[in-house]
Amino acid sequence: MRLSRLQKICLTLITMGVLIAIPWMTSDYFVMMSIRVMYFGMLTMSLCFLASELGLVSLMQAGFFGVAGYFVAILHTRYHLPFPLPPLVGVTVAVVFAGLTGLLVIRARGIYFLMLTLVLGQLVWALASQWASMTRGDTGIHGIYAPVLFGISTEESNIAFYFFTLVFFIGAACFLVILKRSPFGLMLRGVRDSDTRMAMLGYPVALLRYFAFVFAAFVAGLGGIFFTYFTGLINPHSVSLTNNVETLMAAILGGVNTLAGAVLGTGILKTLDVVLSGVTKRYLLIMGVMFLFVIMFAPEGIVGTMKKHLSLPLYRIAVRFGFIRKRASSTPAATERQFYQTESKRR
Repeated sequence: MRLSRLQKICLTLITMGVLIAIPWMTSDYFVMMSIRVMYFGMLTMSLCFLASELGLVSLMQAGFFGVAGYFVAILHTRYHLPFPLPPLVGVTVAVVFAGLTGLLVIRARGIYFLMLTLVLGQLVWALASQWASMTRGDTGIHGIYAPVLFGISTEESNIAFYFFTLVFFIGAACFLVILKRSPFGLMLRGVRDSDTRMAMLGYPVALLRYFAFVFAAFVAGLGGIFFTYFTGLINPHSVSLTNNVETLMAAILGGVNTLAGAVLGTGILKTLDVVLSGVTKRYLLIMGVMFLFVIMFAPEGIVGTMKKHLSLPLYRIAVRFGFIRKRASSTPAATERQFYQTESKRR
């Protein structure tokens, strides 16, 4: 179901209005959870971008997340550099690190790409754990304070930090959406479907994968910066395999093929993590059973399953209220069938 330009603008304005109203319509706890979902959501979106556009699952996105966070922490606590130098250096180092590691992994495919990123991610974790003179080992780096923006301390005001994070979260999401809808994104999907055919047509397959890998690392690094500022600390857990697996689980839960699924899956996972851990010590068992059911009965994730089963009902509602028009020469059943086929091809 395609919306007109005016309808898309109205939907965007409504969404923006809801996001802006959250700090004043909800509790301080909900604002803090929203901030948490946004910076972890950037990490999950980076993974989903690679998985949906290239069919590659990376287990080192948390490495870029943590590298940016560690550089922010070190420059802030050890060298006392003023804002915005630490986050600029942090995200730059994460991108450079992705550029170097991308040279090693970008020609690999499938399970080999997965294993290479796993090894490199574990190397980052080992470095963070054992280089105690710089990273302070398992204790981590503490005493990191969020910046003062336009005379407002984001450290003392969760509302100020919420809007600080929201601006960059929306920017990161728009950046990935533009990439997905651009000719670059179309070429990436061509590489995903048949890299040999794209190579025969003259496209630089390895270079396309390389830039996609770097762009995903950039978004993950942004998330790491806000994580460090909000929590006030960074430790090896931030770059651990556990964080990578939790990111992958959030992507599977919401739907790997959509950025909305990445955010939704992150929100559900982080909420359940907090709620269930306060109810029972065996909350991981409950979450594991939940993911088992998702993989068995909704392999496309929550968003993908909703798209699949709500296409026809949404079509009927849209026709009923005049959002779209059906052809006069077609029967309702034929029109609905054609609409469903179009939506399936688009997915």
